[in-house]
Amino acid sequence: MLLTLPWFQPEPIRIPLGGLGVEALPAHLELHPFGMLVAMGVLVGVTVARRKAIADGLHPGALGELAGYMLISAFVLGHVLDAVFYHWEVVVERPLFLLELWNGLSSFGGFVGAFVGSMAWVAMRGYSFVAFADPIAFSFPFGWLFGRLGCTVAHDHPGKVTDFFLAIEDYRIRGGFPPWQTRHDLGLYEVFWCLAMIPLFLWLGRRRRKRGFYLTILPLLYAPVRFGLDFLRATDVPQADPRLVAGVLTPGHLGAILLFSAGLFMAWRLLTRPEPVVPPDARLDPAGGDRAVDPDALAELLARAERGEGPRRVEPSEAWTTEASPRVTRWPGGLAVVDLRARALDDGDEEALAEAMLEAPTRLRVWLVGPDAETEDVAPLWAMRLGEAPGRDALVVVGAPRPERAIPAPPGVSIWVIEDPADPPWAAVALPDGAVAVGMRTPPTASS
Repeated sequence: MLLTLPWFQPEPIRIPLGGLGVEALPAHLELHPFGMLVAMGVLVGVTVARRKAIADGLHPGALGELAGYMLISAFVLGHVLDAVFYHWEVVVERPLFLLELWNGLSSFGGFVGAFVGSMAWVAMRGYSFVAFADPIAFSFPFGWLFGRLGCTVAHDHPGKVTDFFLAIEDYRIRGGFPPWQTRHDLGLYEVFWCLAMIPLFLWLGRRRRKRGFYLTILPLLYAPVRFGLDFLRATDVPQADPRLVAGVLTPGHLGAILLFSAGLFMAWRLLTRPEPVVPPDARLDPAGGDRAVDPDALAELLARAERGEGPRRVEPSEAWTTEASPRVTRWPGGLAVVDLRARALDDGDEEALAEAMLEAPTRLRVWLVGPDAETEDVAPLWAMRLGEAPGRDALVVVGAPRPERAIPAPPGVSIWVIEDPADPPWAAVALPDGAVAVGMRTPPTASS
């Protein structure tokens, strides 16, 4: 049973078009197995990446946009770099060969193209490359399986002559002549790699991993295998891969070294850096989670947010404005801002306010009052603190109060005095794990 594998090469599917009566159309449309399998690989890869992104709380629309940038750039640069490194003599003779995107692809050229496309997307959108590329890295073995099956049926990666039991008998070299010999098929060997990686990734995906995990392990698991396989490439066939270093190393070897180095860099980043921040508009749940946050870590995050680096400030939206009381604006993460500056509460306003405060869990209540606030203006604060809505309170006086007037506040409530309403002392910050932390970003003016 451990004999070499027989030669196989499916024929293209021919779809007759002559009966359509359109002279410009060819007589037949040929669907080649290689192209169909590559298209299937793209479809499967995008589908798996989308499901993984949803499971990780990422918006599938943003991921689909990134995938589009990566695929287009991968196909373009995959051909261009294949032409430059493997068929330079053809480029010199016929420069337009660089534009024949259907005429040869390099896998590492595709990797470079995918990276270039993703960087263009990151520059345009400002989203994290690591966060969104991670689901794509997870999906890679699923899509790559079909791509390498296409290479296997096309037999476009011939290896050296061998008697290995998984080699292909009578390997018919394109442009060569019989008698044919038994050779390694490098595309087939990468199919076996995919079949080993898919169950591994499915097993790893049963629990949540830090963003960037699959972007780290993928190059570390693929590059050494690809580096070893390139030693099996045929050297006695037409248009054999060039040996760029010491007559031994191919462009694939150099690409594997760069890919493995990128994996090591990602491993260092994964171990030493916090998870990348995913802005609310790129998440499935704009409100994030309600998770416990270390106070010291939160203080540092808030400080970094004010310096314009690290996690992003989260702003309120119309969807978070409470209909029951227009005075209450809810922010993601459990922050409620209650504006009592306009006037004292009319009859019924207090009840509407209480109802609005109880609509959703509140972790921090910020009460805005004017510099001439009277006791009746902040009476709801007393009521709400002693009522059914537990949470921390912050009283913010907008405008400098007169020295002779004391701002009333319940015991234990800190007071902030600000003159510029456009620079509030509170913040809601998107944390690296997708949750939203809320807090006051400046020290209080006084505490009662």
